[in-house]
Amino acid sequence: RRAGGAWVSVLALLDDMAARSLETEIITYNAASSACGPSWRHSLALFEERCSKFSEPEGIALGSLINTLRSANCWALAFDLLSRELRRWQGLDKCYDVMPHSLFEVEFWEGGPTVLSQHSAFFFVNKSPDISSDDVVDHIRDQVPSDGPQFTGASRMDLPTSGVLVVALGHHESASANYVQAQFAGRLVAKTYHCLCSGRWLGAVGSTGVRSAPLRPVTIHDSYSRSYVSEVGLDAYTSFCVKAHYELEVRPEMQTGGFTFLEVRPVTGRTHQIRVHLASLGRPLVSDPAYAGSALAEQRQWCSRLFLHSSRVALRDVDGTFCCIEAPLAPDLLRALQALRNSRSDNVRHGNSLANSVWRQSRFYYSGSFRGICRS
Repeated sequence: RRAGGAWVSVLALLDDMAARSLETEIITYNAASSACGPSWRHSLALFEERCSKFSEPEGIALGSLINTLRSANCWALAFDLLSRELRRWQGLDKCYDVMPHSLFEVEFWEGGPTVLSQHSAFFFVNKSPDISSDDVVDHIRDQVPSDGPQFTGASRMDLPTSGVLVVALGHHESASANYVQAQFAGRLVAKTYHCLCSGRWLGAVGSTGVRSAPLRPVTIHDSYSRSYVSEVGLDAYTSFCVKAHYELEVRPEMQTGGFTFLEVRPVTGRTHQIRVHLASLGRPLVSDPAYAGSALAEQRQWCSRLFLHSSRVALRDVDGTFCCIEAPLAPDLLRALQALRNSRSDNVRHGNSLANSVWRQSRFYYSGSFRGICRS
């Protein structure tokens, strides 16, 4: 439809609404912008018209436009637009959220989440696998005074996934929350995961690959959904790098094909994207309750939950600073790796020192390049 010029019909419909004096709403412009597809000039014109009629921040809509500009290689325009809208949103805030005290004082239970670092527009939490992303935000909110800052969940992870979680400072209509949401929607946030998948090895250690397959989410019931590779799904892209090969140390005759330890970077953020993309390659994640199939029961004996960890997240703060935070591999996943043995000598050079060096103490980094990826 995009190739056939669906945006022409959409723009004609908007003109007809104006001629009939029919009121346009925010959702009208959001839907129209989606129909414009890769036509960034029309998307930009619609966004400017929307801003002239509605002043409230809309980070998701801005992020969608930024993603269109990014796809067209209009990086300078995308970042200028992001900075411009941030300044406009900050001028609309009745009161700018200021943290009355350090969020490091927030208490969790032993082995639970921890606050990694805090910044002007957001803070990073090391999420444990025993709590949902929404419950992390609620727990922190309950421990902050009623006259303190508000919080908005900026990203989500599946319940059994551990690692870096981004929480925006401010209510959902604040400049800071929408600024963070715009970066996620615009695919400007660099995300790195580490996972262990089963099946034949995905190349030699150090080799890289990209899985590109559209995904369609399907709701099974209110609290559970799955995704499938489908021609009518949403575009999804995942890049990966092989870090190490493993075999089961105990009773190796019970499994075949071994295991591959991967560093994964999802370009898009679809439901279960990493899990489905690897499963579609015949390499489901270890102990994945939705996609591991018949191997789940055996894998649960030495890895009690999904082997997926958000290791690094990087995005820009409101002052332009590029912030990157890392979270060490969760203790239970480290123990699962210790139940395995390296399969080749090249792991000694490339991946055998994972527990000793890769998963050191978390630190955050700054870089002058927003488009670059902070590497340790």
